[in-house]
Amino acid sequence: MSTTRREFFAYGGAAALGSAVAGGLAVSVAPTIALAAEPLKRLKIRVGGRTGALRSSIASLAEAKRCGLDGIEIEAGGATEQLECSDAETQKSFLAEIEKTGVVMSSICMGLLNSYPVFADPRAKSWLDQTIDATAALGAKSILVAFFGKGGLKGNAEGKAKTVEVVKSVAEHAEKKGVFLGLENQLSAEENIEMVEKIGSPFVRVYYDIGNSNGQGYDVPKEIRTLGTKYICEIHFKDGSALLGKGKLDMGAVGQAVREIGYEGWIVLETSSPLGRENSWAYNAGFVRGLLCA
Repeated sequence: MSTTRREFFAYGGAAALGSAVAGGLAVSVAPTIALAAEPLKRLKIRVGGRTGALRSSIASLAEAKRCGLDGIEIEAGGATEQLECSDAETQKSFLAEIEKTGVVMSSICMGLLNSYPVFADPRAKSWLDQTIDATAALGAKSILVAFFGKGGLKGNAEGKAKTVEVVKSVAEHAEKKGVFLGLENQLSAEENIEMVEKIGSPFVRVYYDIGNSNGQGYDVPKEIRTLGTKYICEIHFKDGSALLGKGKLDMGAVGQAVREIGYEGWIVLETSSPLGRENSWAYNAGFVRGLLCA
């Protein structure tokens, strides 16, 4: 692929989004794109966006459509015995809006586990089972199982051991439903691989977040290559408060690594919104497509 073609897509993917450019970002992102010595595979990527509270996320499907997104990632709900995502009427409302908009569900995020950890809260197994069922019912394939805040695993050997036990106990259910449990945390690629291998299910993988990994000082392209498609089930893109290609991460190197491993699936935007959510979603979605699909 020639430099001219890559620049065309990298810039055109964003510039075609008139509202984003009108917001003041008419500068080409092409200088941030590292070109491979040999042409790399064009990936079949779908771009999703992370939303907020679950019930308000129903309206986000139409918003995502306006921004050119393929799907959204919703929250499982708050720390109640029955999670919101498992409510039949809520699911019915989502499915009706999915049918109306053509925008689908990329995944469900269990953000509540940051405050009520898998390894500490006795409700965790039930929550995981409920979210597995809800994910399947809504037509998605992955769950983000979160391990931050009180649920952090870094330097927490006891927490890691208990997490292996709990996740292993629901892995068979996930496999039957065809749903991947994606562990998102602050661990290195090697530490994540060790945990996943201990759990021992092909339906337990890593939900890889390039921003979180960069924040931990890891070499993001190297981590992506280490994990590969064997261990990565889904990917979050973000770079602090910046639009993609405008922050600290070398997105060209990240894109090259993603292409090299042949990842084809969801790239979910967990990005900041310096242009407002819709303009920022539109800009970042164009950037991702230029980076990986051109």
